[in-house]
Amino acid sequence: PAGWDGWDIDADCAMKLAPTARLLERRVTVNGPMELRIHSVYAVCEHSTLTQDAVFRADTPLVEWESSLVWNEKHRLLKTAFHTNVRARFARCETQFGCIQRPVTRNDSREQAMFEVCNHRYTDLSEPSRGISILNDCKYGISTEGGTLALTLAKGGTRPDPRGDAGTYTFRYGILPHAGGFSAAVARAGMRFDRTPLSLPGTLALPAFLWTDRPNIVVETVKPCEDSGHAVIARLYECEGTRTRAFLHTGFETTRAEVCDMMERPLFPIQPGDDLNFGPFEIKTIKLYYDTGEVTK
Repeated sequence: PAGWDGWDIDADCAMKLAPTARLLERRVTVNGPMELRIHSVYAVCEHSTLTQDAVFRADTPLVEWESSLVWNEKHRLLKTAFHTNVRARFARCETQFGCIQRPVTRNDSREQAMFEVCNHRYTDLSEPSRGISILNDCKYGISTEGGTLALTLAKGGTRPDPRGDAGTYTFRYGILPHAGGFSAAVARAGMRFDRTPLSLPGTLALPAFLWTDRPNIVVETVKPCEDSGHAVIARLYECEGTRTRAFLHTGFETTRAEVCDMMERPLFPIQPGDDLNFGPFEIKTIKLYYDTGEVTK
């Protein structure tokens, strides 16, 4: 870019992009009833290599790429692009506690300025009856034009740090085709993709801790309260952009509950089991008190 080399991407970058990946190696490493894994190694630029496992699983339409990038480029931008035949006016890009619709056309100066936009865990392109989502665990830049979604993987700026971003990076991204238009299933898939569970040997049966009876009401955060009381804070939000009434269920005994502001200051009490009314993309903070079982003398 002409300025702010370590941060900016200039609008003419789209005209300079060209396929550069050269396949060096490919082999099937897993071919079983539950998983197919294809291992590939690419030379993506003069001094950089990308090693990927493309993973296909029997129980999901998600196709995932587990990637390790050895990056030694300066003034280069690396993207992975998916060309689809989905026709939509907007792509939905996740933001914190919601999503934003951005145009996939370049009809005026405002739209032309959206050649690179922010996404968090997913970007979705949908028709009423079908769609496709790009999921990722740590990549936040994407370009969308027509039916093409291009996720930014690496950038080689040299100012203010002349060493640039050279190094080895590991990351995951995937494509998720889905029947029907955009729904809470996309947001939940993005959350699951980003929060890979840690598996340990052993058996432990536990009830669910917190859950709601509406898929578009997401329990985003559960944490101890800041005032050291016998309570936990649950932060919920509506992820589809629609008004919803939902119940919050707990897997533990609660003695009382309060709706709080974002600073955890009480606003008004509610009864455990009361329904909660959400506006589009509304965030609610609920304080749930529990009995510690201690005996006071």
